[in-house]
Amino acid sequence: MSSGRKYSAEQVRECLAVLDAAASSGMTLQAYAQARGMEYWQLRGWAAQAPRWRAQLAGSDADAAGQPVKFVEAAMPVAMHAGGAHARIVCEVGSRRVQVEWPVTAATECALWLRAWLG
Repeated sequence: MSSGRKYSAEQVRECLAVLDAAASSGMTLQAYAQARGMEYWQLRGWAAQAPRWRAQLAGSDADAAGQPVKFVEAAMPVAMHAGGAHARIVCEVGSRRVQVEWPVTAATECALWLRAWLG
């Protein structure tokens, strides 16, 4: 159920249980991993796979709200002033919603942050 190592359904459930415990602890993944003697990179990898794993275990390609997961193209203005330009991004996954304004010059950092948040 992953793009790299193949996990059985039982292993996926165990990984998801660890992620759920980390989320309910109120700790960051890094702090949770350190407190449990686990590798942070491994938890981060599981967190990245978790939405797909949950959908596969549920037997569909839908998100938690039951809506099909699809790409939504955003229209961007053609000309932007590069110095102070910010992108406004709104993401909704299930009941979670975030709206951020991020400097266009730091798009990579924004993508990494969103990936971690949407986990």
